[in-house]
Amino acid sequence: GGAANAGNATTTSAPPSSNKRNRSNNGRRGNKNNSNISNSSITRGEDEPVVSGGGAAKFMGTIDLDEDEEAELYMSSDPAPDPNAPAVFMGTMDDGDFTFDASSDPATGVASAGAGPGGTESYKSVAARVFVPPSEGARPELAFLYDPAAVAVIVAGGSGAATAASGLNAPEVMGRCNDVIRECTSMDAVLATVREMTRAGMVPVESTYLAIMLVCRDSAVGPARAIEVYDAMLLNGVAMTKSTFDLVLECTLRAKQITDALRVKKDMQRAGVPVEARLFSSLIKALCDNDVGKRRGAKPRLIRTCKLFEEMLAAGVQPPPAAFNALITAAQRARQPDLVARTFEEMVSSGVSPSRETYETALAAVSGGGLVDKALDIFAAMRRDGFEPRKTTYNSLLEACASAPQPRVEQAFEIFYKMTGDGKVEPNNRTFALLIDAAVRAGMPSFAFDAFDAQRAAGVEVTIGTYNRLIHAAGLQPAPLGLKAALELFAEIKSRTDMSPDEYTFGSLLAACARAGDTERADKLVKEMVSIGLAHNRVTRHAYIMCLGRSNKWREALAQYEIQREEAATLIAAGDSKAAAAIAPTHETYTLLFDALLGPSGAEAAIATVALDRGGGNAFIQGERAAAARAVFRDGIEAGFFEEPINGWDASVSDMRSGGGGGESGRGGGG
Repeated sequence: GGAANAGNATTTSAPPSSNKRNRSNNGRRGNKNNSNISNSSITRGEDEPVVSGGGAAKFMGTIDLDEDEEAELYMSSDPAPDPNAPAVFMGTMDDGDFTFDASSDPATGVASAGAGPGGTESYKSVAARVFVPPSEGARPELAFLYDPAAVAVIVAGGSGAATAASGLNAPEVMGRCNDVIRECTSMDAVLATVREMTRAGMVPVESTYLAIMLVCRDSAVGPARAIEVYDAMLLNGVAMTKSTFDLVLECTLRAKQITDALRVKKDMQRAGVPVEARLFSSLIKALCDNDVGKRRGAKPRLIRTCKLFEEMLAAGVQPPPAAFNALITAAQRARQPDLVARTFEEMVSSGVSPSRETYETALAAVSGGGLVDKALDIFAAMRRDGFEPRKTTYNSLLEACASAPQPRVEQAFEIFYKMTGDGKVEPNNRTFALLIDAAVRAGMPSFAFDAFDAQRAAGVEVTIGTYNRLIHAAGLQPAPLGLKAALELFAEIKSRTDMSPDEYTFGSLLAACARAGDTERADKLVKEMVSIGLAHNRVTRHAYIMCLGRSNKWREALAQYEIQREEAATLIAAGDSKAAAAIAPTHETYTLLFDALLGPSGAEAAIATVALDRGGGNAFIQGERAAAARAVFRDGIEAGFFEEPINGWDASVSDMRSGGGGGESGRGGGG
């Protein structure tokens, strides 16, 4: 409000710009979100520091970006205004709505003596002003513009000592008009007010535009239109102070006009106005949370966030906690736990005290990446800073143990006992799910049942997800005990009225049948699944194919594969490509099917058969299984999962056959 009432304050020169303005024919501002972001990758040397000192400011290590790929995002997109052109206020309207030539008197058309280059008139140089009569429908709040005596009183601060020679463009008069603008609640009202001001002989200055931007920010007009007012200032060559830059950046960020915000920041820097840490933080968070340009997704957002973070470092601006937190969040969303850990280390080493939010975000990110030791370091630092661990804190540590390349199930239970030892933090369903996951991934199913017993003892609700995990764990036990335990859990699910088995329940059961080699039980489970209205998904289909293959029922396994392909093709024909992709064969499908087709022991057994057969393996090569495997392999090539053999499969088989009909020389030639 105070800034809106200011007159011609000390200003910087209008920011020069580099690219042409994108405007439509009617004068409205065009779409500027046209940046072309190319593919990028993030790499970093093992011994490279997180932030190199001083001017280098290389935070990311190496960011592989094309030189010009995002230049437009970080550059001004407006030309430098022509100082000899008539001033045009085009912020929110068409070309004909309002054009004011400040070099002429609005009442007489005679050139004003005080008008300088660019049409900006100094109120001190006006010797006499022709006061025009008010137009029909003039705003009562602006009645003083038509009364020389009232203007003189306003200029004199109410003393009446000044004369009309002080002019309408005195800061005091401009401030009164800006107050009227601030009371507007629509852009139509704003435009009507500005037209009346200019008709009376006033020349819009920075504070006028600032008042209009405040209306955009604070009313139903909306902050998105503030950038149009800013563009009008550029066209008119109006010099801007830091207050204007700050306000238009605030509005563009509120409106999620990220490209425009970056352009204004660049204009601000070119004008010599320093960009402070707070503004850098706001822009970094905006890039973290929003897509810009054609390249979308978490990784492009991370690259842009890092680019701006490095620019902040290069400018000598100390990153505040909010900037570090935004960068950590961007790295977490892009699944870059190593970068999260390095960012956190740099944050602490630079003397910035992480907030609880930063601690929790960093801990969740490194835990999701299975970096147990890093997670424990962050946890220890969090405790040293006086932050008591919460339920989510302990669950993040458990996730680290479960996600580690070598899952640490025993350490997970130690963390669990620490969590529940003093009774301050109660475990939830996710706590026990992570314990079970750690046990399953470590191949230690007994620990999964220990977690299940602890969950029941703690009175935590057991969900269908918990049962599915336990059935999976049970299936890892030696047959037939594993299948027996899985079926007992399945019976327990069916005995409850508050839950029903789902596709993942049957998928885990079928996997247990496969390990036990019990196809009869698997067939019954599939029929039961279909009878309760559940269809095969990829998990159940794969488990069933694996079970059939291990029982040497390769024709049935092949039939399941054909059904899978047909169902996916039907969905594609119906236009539902997303659903088709969810059930279509994958590389894992072909792997399981080859094992089923080539024998109970898979491809290794088939190779041994060919190698040891005194007939050179002709019987196997010419058999049904090999023919089916060749056909499936061709399907895999067409689907893009395999590469075409150099000589072709059939040519290789032909060479093998011609190499020898039997004996050692035949195997050698066909080898």
